[in-house]
Amino acid sequence: MKLVKVTPMALVASLMCSGAYSQVGPSIDSLTVTGIQEVPLTQTILTGKELNQSRVNTPNTAAMLLNIPGVSMYTGGGVSGLPAIHGLADDRVAVSVDGMPLLSSCPNHMNSPLSYISPSNVGSVKVITGLSPVSAGGDSLGGVVSVQSLPPVFANKGETLQQGEVGASYSSNAQAIAGNINLTAAGDEFSATYTVDSAKANNYTAGGNFKPAGNGLNGNVVGASRYIATNQQLNLAWQKDNHLVEFKTSYQFIPFEGYSNQRMDMTKNIGTQFNLKYTGQYDWGKLEAQAYNQMVNHQMDDNQGARTTTATNLTPQTAMPMLTASSTNGVDVKGTIPLSETQLARVGGLFQTYKLNDWWPPVAGTMMMSPNTFQNINNGTRDRLGVFGELEQQWAKEWMGLAGVRIEQVASNAGNVQGYSTSAMMYGADANAFNAKQHQQTDYNWDLTALSRYKPDQSQNYEAGYSRKTRSPNLYERYTWSSNSMAAIMNNFVGDGNGYVGQVTLAPEVANTFSFASDWHDVNKELWGFKTNPYYTYVSNYIDATCNSSCTANQFNVLKYVNQDAQLYGIDLSGFTALGKHAQFGKFQLNAQGSYTRGQNVTAGTNLYNIMPLNGTVGLVQFLGANWTNTIQGQFVAAKTNLNSVRNEIATGGYSLFNLRSSYDDKKYLVNFGIENLLNKLYALPQGGAYLGQGPTMTMNNTGGSPWGTAVAGMGRTFYVSANMKF
Repeated sequence: MKLVKVTPMALVASLMCSGAYSQVGPSIDSLTVTGIQEVPLTQTILTGKELNQSRVNTPNTAAMLLNIPGVSMYTGGGVSGLPAIHGLADDRVAVSVDGMPLLSSCPNHMNSPLSYISPSNVGSVKVITGLSPVSAGGDSLGGVVSVQSLPPVFANKGETLQQGEVGASYSSNAQAIAGNINLTAAGDEFSATYTVDSAKANNYTAGGNFKPAGNGLNGNVVGASRYIATNQQLNLAWQKDNHLVEFKTSYQFIPFEGYSNQRMDMTKNIGTQFNLKYTGQYDWGKLEAQAYNQMVNHQMDDNQGARTTTATNLTPQTAMPMLTASSTNGVDVKGTIPLSETQLARVGGLFQTYKLNDWWPPVAGTMMMSPNTFQNINNGTRDRLGVFGELEQQWAKEWMGLAGVRIEQVASNAGNVQGYSTSAMMYGADANAFNAKQHQQTDYNWDLTALSRYKPDQSQNYEAGYSRKTRSPNLYERYTWSSNSMAAIMNNFVGDGNGYVGQVTLAPEVANTFSFASDWHDVNKELWGFKTNPYYTYVSNYIDATCNSSCTANQFNVLKYVNQDAQLYGIDLSGFTALGKHAQFGKFQLNAQGSYTRGQNVTAGTNLYNIMPLNGTVGLVQFLGANWTNTIQGQFVAAKTNLNSVRNEIATGGYSLFNLRSSYDDKKYLVNFGIENLLNKLYALPQGGAYLGQGPTMTMNNTGGSPWGTAVAGMGRTFYVSANMKF
């Protein structure tokens, strides 16, 4: 390994999993550092043009990851998707925003971590789909998603600058509109940036009728899919010599967001964040220290849409306000230490506290929702304390290795609860049984990653290894308590329409993963390339579900969380080849990728829920001149037939979609336009869950509303255009 002269920004990009990205100004001196310059083979970093392309036609930051092999998305609201990597989703993926490992504070996980940053404010995205180093995070089972907002910008020495960006977009389907503004004023040591963006859409339409018309909706309209969302952020940064201090504060306001696969909608989400981070370079190495706070005020109810008394009586169904408040505080410290020209160490620790209250006020004049406040989770707490150590070693010119260990304590607790009433048949018996239990639970978890990378020459690279990752149950898995069907169906963050009851004594999940990755390409990575990543994961104490008392086929049921064993295996493939160059028509390139994942519950002999079926994309890309990029893309998804029988998972058919995209980018102006789902194909989303977007949804199985058996349909033909201007 050789010594390399890099700026701190380049250092952060090149050092594997060393934490958040930070951009420092040009006045900081170059520093001599030691490190492995090759990134993990299963890591994807989106910046620049690739990042701009991933932003196109979506207000949903999770959807920006869908062009990465092995990544899919659980459908939520319009801005609140949940990323899934190799069949593991939601809390099982280590998701961070500006270095903060945020948690969902909602019985439906509506306010997912990535919903707190909009695509227009994303400065970089890092995704690891394979083996992730322990320095990349804990309390998760597999993949890593790290999203950073736009970095600070500084002026040259002795100068000042004022700059900005303004953008807007429109999509024909759902009449979706969005706008964003970015303003920066900076000197050579101080920088201030303010960003604001807002998005709004009506209910979208599918490519055809996927359910009967009713509740004021045509058969092709996906009810409860409209939304309004606004995010604001102020970023203050100061740099001096080899030190950078950043303070970011953000505010989110969502007045409503529809959820087509849930019983209720989000009727308000207010999130405030304060994030202070220090990055410094010293003779001994680099230090990163971060302290953050997030406060969430969340409400659910019907958003006065298509959830009506019956299909023909358009009176809104009975209100059922559901309130959640949470507070997250954390401190994270990391050090990157070059031990020699061939060794690099990373050490760090974190402490995070999380407090949650989830309560449902009584509804006057109703029998089942009065006279008391329903306490879903009362004074819930979940505190993490962890440390890690990691060593990266260059054994020879062709060989390197990485090994690390992470140890964490996760302590959970919650207070006693009550139902809407003390009636034993409805709520009293469950509440008394829960209150009689010992609620405090403490888990002692440890993670291990060991891998080796072999690079015999400039055209091939291989990586193989093993990881052990551990995740403790979240508060909703442990402390939701009511088996009453109306209460249980409100606790559901997988969108399958069933009700869920927690179990206090759930054990942590432990995932043992073996992975092999390969990368073949021409020397300059310009003419062709091909990547593979087969993997196998065995999860002990996987948190799945069983029938709480009894289950009936082809309908929704009340289920209970339980520890069982599971296995997941599959392969990711991706590649490209240059097709040639023409003086008039530019360069052409063919891109392709595909993923297959199989998930099985070994204990019960069933399939795991919501596993993305075999899927792939093929795209023909034209690079015309320095500014134009045109793409014809085909997306192909197989039928989902490996269904979870306990959840009565709904089958979805295979489909093919075709998209046309065009982009003009001259560094000052960026214009995108195109057509998604060109042929207006009617299809069901394989990870969209059960359609619950209309009718009376507060009763678990009501044939007059949204009965079992209909999957959420995907979006039909969409014309879109967006434009951004820098000034």
